[in-house]
Amino acid sequence: MLAHRLDEYLQATRLSLALDRIVLKADLTPGVDVAPLVFSLINTNHDGRISEAEGKAYARQVLSETVIEVDGKRQHLDLVSSQFPSFEEMRDGVGTIRIEARASWTGAPGRHLLFYQNNHRPDLGAYLVNALVPVNREIEITDQHRDPLQRGIRLGFDVKASSVTSPDH
Repeated sequence: MLAHRLDEYLQATRLSLALDRIVLKADLTPGVDVAPLVFSLINTNHDGRISEAEGKAYARQVLSETVIEVDGKRQHLDLVSSQFPSFEEMRDGVGTIRIEARASWTGAPGRHLLFYQNNHRPDLGAYLVNALVPVNREIEITDQHRDPLQRGIRLGFDVKASSVTSPDH
């Protein structure tokens, strides 16, 4: 379990690069002091539980406040899945919201730059961002630069020419 301050909303993001997609996995854990506020933002009908529709709406809001660009072109993130804890888990500081999203991207050979920025709840947020080892050997991360708050990262990466598939394959 990650320890975090009681008055912060820990937002940890992992990015995974593949030749045909970028996968974002975010774990959002509100501290005890901010959990009631975060829960009320999600539980819009105030019935004490997060419905599937409320969860998807919140996950989409988080994604709309997230920027992913490759070579200066914004990538659209599609929601793949989301999981939400109970109010009791959030209140106790152990409730983690899990969001997975995917952006389609074609990995052309050459050098590329990925930019990621999390703009969700900067008034409460404490951030972490990491890139995972690419799933394809044809992709090599060459450098990483995080901003001081870890809301954003710039990843330089190369796609090897051998990864190009001819039209008849």
